[in-house]
Amino acid sequence: MNEKKQTWKDIKPVLAKMTAIQLRGILQDLYLFSSENKAFFHSRFLNRQGGCDHLKPYKARIREAICPKEPWKQDVQLSVGRKAISEFKKANGDLRDTLNLMLYYVVCGNDFTLEFGDINEPFYNSMESMFGRLIEMLIKQKDDALVIELMPRLEAESKRVELVGWGYGDGIRELLGDLQEAFPESCGVVG
Repeated sequence: MNEKKQTWKDIKPVLAKMTAIQLRGILQDLYLFSSENKAFFHSRFLNRQGGCDHLKPYKARIREAICPKEPWKQDVQLSVGRKAISEFKKANGDLRDTLNLMLYYVVCGNDFTLEFGDINEPFYNSMESMFGRLIEMLIKQKDDALVIELMPRLEAESKRVELVGWGYGDGIRELLGDLQEAFPESCGVVG
């Protein structure tokens, strides 16, 4: 006998019958259930409030995944770092914060390669891909102020890895060039 797969449609009518107090109780249970849920709630409801860095739990997950303190004990887990960014985007969706997490992913990867030396092509492909997505999002937004805000950090990361192998430094520099071409005045490029 096949069991019916339960979906959100099955849950909605149950929730509709609950009181506000019951719903808060369920939300509290979800909050206490996992650190990911806590991060979701903080990002959704407390971003930039109370002096708390709502990006901190996501940054911690990215750093731990991309730049482990003891790489001989733990493998780099690129997908875990990307998942943290994706979860933040679903929880909050703020473009500036998402771009900052994407850049942080690349910074952590750069920290790792600069500390431990040459990694491998999939690692650099992932870093370059994240940097490329960040650049694409900036170009798509056409937001001069956001480009001006992020440009010093983007340039710093490009400079830090200019001598890294696998064509990685060249790739990052080319992607940054695409941004500078799209925003010549904001990037200080003189024609």
